[in-house]
Amino acid sequence: MNRLDEAREPTIAEETFTPPQLMQRLPQLLRLAGAAALLVAMYSFLVQGWQDSNDLLRYVLLLGHSLLLCGLGLASGHWLREPRGARLLTSLSLVSVPVNFAILGAFLYARLGSGLPSYPDYAHWQLDSLTTTGVTVGVATLLLAPLTWLGFRILARPLGKSLSLLYLAGNVALLIPVRDPTLIAAMALPLALLTLANNERNREQHLCARTPDGMLARLLQYLPPAILMGRSLWLYDAGAFLFTSSLLILFLAARQLSLLLPGQSILRGLLEVGSALLTPLIATGTVVLLDGWLAEELLLPAASLLAATLLYELSTRVKMAPPLYRVMSMLALVGGLLGNLVLFGGPGTALTAIVAGAVLATLGRLGRHLLLFASGLLIAACGLVYLLFRILVVFDLGGWLSLALIGMLAILVGSMLESRGGRLGSLLPRWRRRFARWQL
Repeated sequence: MNRLDEAREPTIAEETFTPPQLMQRLPQLLRLAGAAALLVAMYSFLVQGWQDSNDLLRYVLLLGHSLLLCGLGLASGHWLREPRGARLLTSLSLVSVPVNFAILGAFLYARLGSGLPSYPDYAHWQLDSLTTTGVTVGVATLLLAPLTWLGFRILARPLGKSLSLLYLAGNVALLIPVRDPTLIAAMALPLALLTLANNERNREQHLCARTPDGMLARLLQYLPPAILMGRSLWLYDAGAFLFTSSLLILFLAARQLSLLLPGQSILRGLLEVGSALLTPLIATGTVVLLDGWLAEELLLPAASLLAATLLYELSTRVKMAPPLYRVMSMLALVGGLLGNLVLFGGPGTALTAIVAGAVLATLGRLGRHLLLFASGLLIAACGLVYLLFRILVVFDLGGWLSLALIGMLAILVGSMLESRGGRLGSLLPRWRRRFARWQL
């Protein structure tokens, strides 16, 4: 081997070693497997294998598990200098907080609630005295509050305080010893709307809210109202208000989750389609809720207006085929108002259609939305035609007089078209160009 070959041959120190792909992904796979194992271990004792222990010991084990996760997360970040594992452990501890508060709420309801139902064995939580219950709730809350604050400071430091307070407020709602479906929905729905408004404000104002950790922190805010609603739907008889509110919260959660995904993501498309499918269910639940509060001829317009509003809001944020959702929104609106006109009739229903159509056409004209403008004109025109027809029937003008009125109207329209035909011919291209600049 000559010197030239020796110069070209790399030394052992210069060789770069590229580990196999599996070895590169091994830490991530281990973290995912560990997270799954921790979640299973965290909740398995709730449904199996621990019924022989007393409820206080069962809860202390869960609380200790939550605190241990947070402590391991802090230790991993401090000593191992490995932020991913630290954030994962901290996130798991935050996930366990609403479960802790749900069990504390069960303790309080067992002592202070009325009309205790027959729970399954795994859902039965009760302490031996009110004093023990109060001490347990107080001590656990004092331990879980700093855990929550630390967790959100790690995930989104600038938003740690506001996110912690909102999260604790949702968890405190789990302590309230009421199980009436209407009251539960009255608490959960405003909480979900407050969470949505807060998340939207944080997303617009803070860069950290748009990072993966920030998005996770914002998604965790929906966990307490979800458990609040899920507990009532699972263990208690769900009324129409609770059912409709649950669907609306599900719609809001799907909305928030879809905004976190890429525009062309298949999962985002499925969430958007699922949200569209939820709208008729929400509208149906609204009809059931408002029955007895509104007149019959106003139920269908109210439900169609809600469905159209949700679909239109969906069209403003979808990335795939937004005009389709706007068309669906207008179809829901037109179908509801015209269907109401066909089903109930009457001058009052016709006037409602005319007023609603005029308002929609005005909004469409101001906002330059062609579909909204055209739908409003169609609804108002149908209401006007129906009202004129009702006037002819009520006043019974007779066969010959009706024909005479129709004939005179036809002559007047023909004369107008003949005299203004040239002007109308020049207006049509102008209107076409104007409408071409409007949104669909």
